Amino acid sequence: MAVGDLYKASQRALGSNRGAMDPSEEKKSKGIASSAGVDVEHLESVSVDEKPGRIRATNQKVKRHIRRFWCCYLIGGIVFLAIFLPLFFIYAIPAIAQRIVDDTSLPVYSANIIDPTPETVTFSIDTALTVPAGLKVKTQPIALNLFNRAVKPMVTYLTVNLPSYTLDGHTKMHVTQADTKIQDMDQWIDTLNTAVYNKNFTLSAKGTTVAHLGALKADLTLDKDITLAGLDRLSGFSIPSARLVIPAEDDGTNLRGTAVLPNHSVVTFALGNVTLNLQSKDLVLGHALIQNVVLRPGNNTVDLSGRLEISTVLSNLGQILENSAEAIREGSIELSATGNQTIYNGQHIPYFERVLNNLTLTTRVPIMKLLLDTVQGFLSGSGSSLLSNIGSMGNDLSNITDILGNSTS
Repeated sequence: MAVGDLYKASQRALGSNRGAMDPSEEKKSKGIASSAGVDVEHLESVSVDEKPGRIRATNQKVKRHIRRFWCCYLIGGIVFLAIFLPLFFIYAIPAIAQRIVDDTSLPVYSANIIDPTPETVTFSIDTALTVPAGLKVKTQPIALNLFNRAVKPMVTYLTVNLPSYTLDGHTKMHVTQADTKIQDMDQWIDTLNTAVYNKNFTLSAKGTTVAHLGALKADLTLDKDITLAGLDRLSGFSIPSARLVIPAEDDGTNLRGTAVLPNHSVVTFALGNVTLNLQSKDLVLGHALIQNVVLRPGNNTVDLSGRLEISTVLSNLGQILENSAEAIREGSIELSATGNQTIYNGQHIPYFERVLNNLTLTTRVPIMKLLLDTVQGFLSGSGSSLLSNIGSMGNDLSNITDILGNSTS
């Protein structure tokens, strides 16, 4: 047989998967292949088993290479870890710890500003920090600076020193610091103004510390803006009871009553003795004193005493009635109170005075209750002597202000 015929037969055998052959051609090709001694099925099995053989050979080469150069790979791995791990501990761990601090809140459950002096206060705060469950972090003491975020550059008005804490999940923290120096009086007063005159205010705090996570440590910065409820101008202020003291007491007191001072915030303020101006619009009618004021969260019912200038009331009665016209139609008289002075342990507290002296509290006192309380106090006091004094005057009432405990001057 010719060489060309043999080549054609082998081509048909290798391409047998291309489709069914014509029966006559299939017989012809088998005859040619068998006469040439070619095993078609053996050729196909060789082509199928060739790829797994190459994979096994490659694997053996890789194993031989590793057995030969394992020492080089070991040294390379050690060098890589020697470079990577310090970088991981220096940069990655602190970054992760800082991210945890940035993501956690710093709630304020309560705070106290007590024992004020012209330059210091006793400051205490109850707060908390939360770290992921299963993680324990020990912090070094931290100096927490309080400041107003809007002021650039940063100006600290108070610094509160937090002790060392071990943070484990939700960890509550409490600190009380006596004689905390007011570092910037203007910023301190601005903060008090914002807290007193608004429904909400922001307390900004910043400090740095070192946190220990087992044997690891990381520098952390605590920089938080904490939104707190404000005093909202002491909205809800009221004088539920008041009475004229007839005759006036030896020190000139001719007014007594109770007042309700609301504190909508979580901050307790120790104000001391607070003197208020009693006014009808801009007309000052007298003064009221509230002693030992500690303004705790919620409604604070306090006793007040004062001196109402009867001569001023009588000489300006028309203006007072005009100022209270709407209230009088409802059976009340409208009174306003503004700050006059704040004294704690015999010292004026200038920052409280600057805040409260601009605050006007307005309320309505029921006229009927005022009269009934006055009569009740009159009857339970020295009413008989007063009646005898009035009887001895006859029709001359020119000295009525003297009888009520005030001079006409």
